[in-house]
Amino acid sequence: MLLSKITARIFAGVVASGAVLTAPAFAGPMVTYSWTTTSTGFGAHPYAPTSATFEVPLADVLSGMIPQWDISNIQLTYPGLTFDNSVASSGGFDFAAFVDPVTGAFVYHDAGQGLAVIAFAGNDINSALTFLSITVGNIGGSLNVADQFNALDNGNPDAGWPNSGYWTATFPVVGTPAPEPATWALGVLGFGATGFAMRRSRKLTRAIG
Repeated sequence: MLLSKITARIFAGVVASGAVLTAPAFAGPMVTYSWTTTSTGFGAHPYAPTSATFEVPLADVLSGMIPQWDISNIQLTYPGLTFDNSVASSGGFDFAAFVDPVTGAFVYHDAGQGLAVIAFAGNDINSALTFLSITVGNIGGSLNVADQFNALDNGNPDAGWPNSGYWTATFPVVGTPAPEPATWALGVLGFGATGFAMRRSRKLTRAIG
């Protein structure tokens, strides 16, 4: 019962502080964050989730701050649970997570502030009884667990605090983009025209000589 109350309290704190938002799509380069679990709490699958990722614009990471509404493509999986939707939510009043612009690592800007990425069953996060919530940035707590995840299975705690871990940033590979088909076509035409002009020039030179 106590564990259930703890899980519910943490979840309520994460969800109630922020609006449920649908993240927009971004055209620029994106940074992918992946989750690794490092310690266990209680539950049937304490080393889960098996997969947790989300994306943010590279520009946000380089600026040192990721706003809540810029988190997109949230992908969370957990053994035995099925989710229908996902959202990003604030666990404080910053409505953002702070990061190292060079490594992308989260900087715990202020205790009690941070975000969460949440996958849940159904269409309404506020009434969901099955969910997986993973903090992004510092939420804090009596055990000083910075990043943690909590899973509820139809109202029953399946894994929860102080399960902890960390997010790793993967930056996009920056290189010379491949030419578009139209660009290739123009290039071929250009080379062809140059070759034709050179052959014509040789013929004129022979004729004059």
